[in-house]
Amino acid sequence: MIMRNLILSLLASVPLVASAASVEFTPEQQAIWQLEEVYWRAVQAGDVDTYLTLWHPDFVGWPCFAWEPSDRTRIGEWVKDIRDNHWKFTYQLKPYSVRLYGDVATVLYAAEYAYDYGDGTKSGVGLWRKFTHTWKKTDGQWQIITGMCAAQEPVQAPRG
Repeated sequence: MIMRNLILSLLASVPLVASAASVEFTPEQQAIWQLEEVYWRAVQAGDVDTYLTLWHPDFVGWPCFAWEPSDRTRIGEWVKDIRDNHWKFTYQLKPYSVRLYGDVATVLYAAEYAYDYGDGTKSGVGLWRKFTHTWKKTDGQWQIITGMCAAQEPVQAPRG
């Protein structure tokens, strides 16, 4: 009975979002969303130290840049590359959902990010990716404990 009520309450909390522009967050949700903003500003600045503070020690997830899941030991590699290679990094974010469940929060959003390599070449322009980050509050600090990134466009598997 308790499990049934929990599932029903979770299903009732799933948003029906018409567009990212229509998303309005409570102050608690906004505080979590601001951590996503810190994440992207750290990436853009190549600030590996700040970036790594956002990740829980037990993190495991599937980054955009990886063919397989990663843990915290490798999660900052792409930020280090931006810093060390002096690449210009730009981004846009479209928040879709922030849900809090006690000491856990789930954030769903889309991001377009692009690299300018400084040699006349760029990558990522116009390519939107979808993100899911799950934040866990430990000792008063929110950190990403798991996440997933994938192409924004839904997969259209051919029928055979």
